[in-house]
Amino acid sequence: MCIRPSSLLWGLFLAVGGTALVLRLRMPGHWALPWMTAILLLLLALRVLTMIRDWRQGRLAGTRIMLPALILVEGLGLILTRTSDLALNLRLGTALVLEVLLLILAVGAWRNTRSLPRAWPEARIAAAFEAFVPPRAARLMALELVMLGSAICFLFGGFRKPAPPGFSLHRETFLRAFLPVLPLLIPTDLFLIHALFPRMAPWLRWFLHVSTVYSVLWMIGLYATLKQRPHQVDETFVSLHMGLLGSLRLRKDQILSAAPLPEFDDDWTKRDYMQGVHKLVRTGAPAVELRLTEAVVSTGLLGPSSRRCDRVAVSVDDPSAFLAALGQPCA
Repeated sequence: MCIRPSSLLWGLFLAVGGTALVLRLRMPGHWALPWMTAILLLLLALRVLTMIRDWRQGRLAGTRIMLPALILVEGLGLILTRTSDLALNLRLGTALVLEVLLLILAVGAWRNTRSLPRAWPEARIAAAFEAFVPPRAARLMALELVMLGSAICFLFGGFRKPAPPGFSLHRETFLRAFLPVLPLLIPTDLFLIHALFPRMAPWLRWFLHVSTVYSVLWMIGLYATLKQRPHQVDETFVSLHMGLLGSLRLRKDQILSAAPLPEFDDDWTKRDYMQGVHKLVRTGAPAVELRLTEAVVSTGLLGPSSRRCDRVAVSVDDPSAFLAALGQPCA
């Protein structure tokens, strides 16, 4: 298997960066830290040169160079400004120009997303981010923003809003029953960490606290998006959703048959049965199995799936009504 030079550069960058971070936290004055910083900047400079080459060959958008170039300038500035005031002025001037240009390009990229009619918020945000970062990273960043934004909106009054019309999938999930308990995880985390690990490093303690808060918000955001995005069935299309975690859009004539997902005696039997199935299911909710006339690709967290399947398992609160809308009443 051939390793691409860009992948090798990023791998070295992450390895050296991870080692430098560990040294910075555990041994702040270690002699190797300046050398590692220089190596990181060298690797980043090589990556920028590679991106410039790809841009000149038409394989990469020029805006993708902006963010690494800005980080490189800032990193070089931190080293050079220790020896020269002129270097400080050059660093500040170059960084300011790059930051203003980056802001202008970001606003332009966001305005271009208006050409995406009826797109979900994460699609618009990802389309803007793709001007500066790889598509998968752009989608992941957009999903995180929408997930946290949905959680905050839900907590500040969004829970009172009725669910949009469609076939819901949030009422019967285990997450709905667990939702009232989620806020209690935060004071529990504070008490247990301080009580059980009084000598824990402050940075690690704060990391665990922030992780707990983030996890609670993420779960609330997931429930909010499950509520906001019910399944939709019209005369031509069937749109299936599982919050931000997955979606699939089908033509009605692609559905060969639909029936409630069978019950299984044990988890191993269920695992074998569910192999080769697009899974849009949540724990605790009833599910329906759709068999299709052709294999299709679903959309997951990082975009279109690499698998093509002709079976779909999808959670829905009212399987009978959903099957009736598909023209296949529940037996």
